[in-house]
Amino acid sequence: MTNWIDLWRNLTSGQATLLGGAFVLCAAFLTFGTGALDRRSRAKRQFYEEMKALYAEALRIGRDLELLKAVPPGDRDKIVTAKVDAMQKVISELALTGNYQTAHIAIAYTYQQSVQLATWARDVENDIGWPDQFRKWLDNMTDQDLTALKEYRHVRIDRRHVVEALRSELALYVPRCSRHRRVMRRAIRVERYGLN
Repeated sequence: MTNWIDLWRNLTSGQATLLGGAFVLCAAFLTFGTGALDRRSRAKRQFYEEMKALYAEALRIGRDLELLKAVPPGDRDKIVTAKVDAMQKVISELALTGNYQTAHIAIAYTYQQSVQLATWARDVENDIGWPDQFRKWLDNMTDQDLTALKEYRHVRIDRRHVVEALRSELALYVPRCSRHRRVMRRAIRVERYGLN
């Protein structure tokens, strides 16, 4: 112990300045380094919440369109108009902010549900009338988009696959060592009821 005290007392002013400067640099590195990590963590958390809300809204729209078959045709028009507006908003936000492949499957799921609802309404109920907002949306589409939209009549995207893709995408924004990340990346193997 006395050797350390002797070494400390025998430092020249240049050596003390160098030692003090090294201490300040280490403190600054630790302070700014942890601040950058904290900012990055906050940004990932914020992006996670934003994407989770968008994906949840896309799934909710798909589910609502699936359940609209139980609603009487007179009440369905207002709901379909609201869902078309919400679908347009979610699709544009997903296309801008989400991972391309994951956003594509969520968008395809909502398109599939809307086209299958329209096909069901025409086939089962012989319903020819469309809500004005839905008609405007179809009128603004190009011929190429309309033919692509008609293909969704025969597409079958399972909701479970959509949920698995969205969960694995969201797991990227959760800390690496988190149990929550591992759980989100696992495949869903639980048997569910038909509407889940």
